[in-house]
Amino acid sequence: MLAAAMLLAGPLLAVSPRYQGALKARIDGGYAIVMLADGSRTMVPLDSLKEEDREWLTKLSDQSPLARGKSEVKVVKEQVQAKKTIAVSTVVGPLETVQLNPPNVFRDQIGATCMVYARVHWLDIAGFYVNNVDIYKVINNADTDHPWKNARYYDSMDSMVTGFSPRPVLHRWTPKTNGFEWTRAELRKGRPVLAAFPREIWQDLPPGFVGQHPWSGGNVGHQIVINGFTWNRETKDGTFHIVNSWKELPEFDLKTKAAEGAMIVEQSLSPKGEPMEAVEKARITKVTLIKTLGKTSLFQVDTTRGTERVAAADEDSARRMVESEDSAQ
Repeated sequence: MLAAAMLLAGPLLAVSPRYQGALKARIDGGYAIVMLADGSRTMVPLDSLKEEDREWLTKLSDQSPLARGKSEVKVVKEQVQAKKTIAVSTVVGPLETVQLNPPNVFRDQIGATCMVYARVHWLDIAGFYVNNVDIYKVINNADTDHPWKNARYYDSMDSMVTGFSPRPVLHRWTPKTNGFEWTRAELRKGRPVLAAFPREIWQDLPPGFVGQHPWSGGNVGHQIVINGFTWNRETKDGTFHIVNSWKELPEFDLKTKAAEGAMIVEQSLSPKGEPMEAVEKARITKVTLIKTLGKTSLFQVDTTRGTERVAAADEDSARRMVESEDSAQ
């Protein structure tokens, strides 16, 4: 020990007093593990040390290395228990019924801010809770009667949705699949669906209800959430259960036929803590030439996820285009 001390002796005045009497050291993964003069140990990031301390401890680790202990530190990822959102899931004869939990709190929108309040209900059902302060942070960024005219409104709204930990997992609907069939499939998985009425549908609301809210921007429509359905596979009719942001009509059932052409589905939301889903790559089942215009042809490509039309030079190119789109998703 005396020989080591003599070898390490030198201008230690610039070294912090805490480390001047250090007995041993080890440099490991960007950290210095040091045995101090009193026999205790400490671990400090190398980049937090001043240059003189870092040089001194590096020399000490060469001359008097601190042996690695048998214990180890493991960082365990926090496990989030999946939120259970399905309240009812039954099939009786040809009739299927799926109903998710309602929001914990039904909200009454301020002005024409249905886009925000629908998202608050949507998040709430899936296990992500937004408080009033965060709601006001979004709607105060814009004129509440015409919020869609302000770009900050959309940015703040997106931040409200994505600002949770773990981050909410969204699933966007694509026109490659039938919107209502996709909605029922997502609800069976316990995922509430964000949707919109692009035009007024007063005639399809419950009898006796009189609209007391401004339609959110006319052609902008009205944002709602779907959290349940009934479907008769034989008669091909049923209902969608709608969660709304008007205190006079917080929820109601909309007939499937009334929703046709009057309701557009947008995206679903996984319950908080839901395990990531392995998505099977779409398989092309059929390619049909529709028409040819010059050197370009229009093809209908049928896949296991639905049908789409693409313009390509030939059938092989059409196949590659659809396959590359699927790989990118």
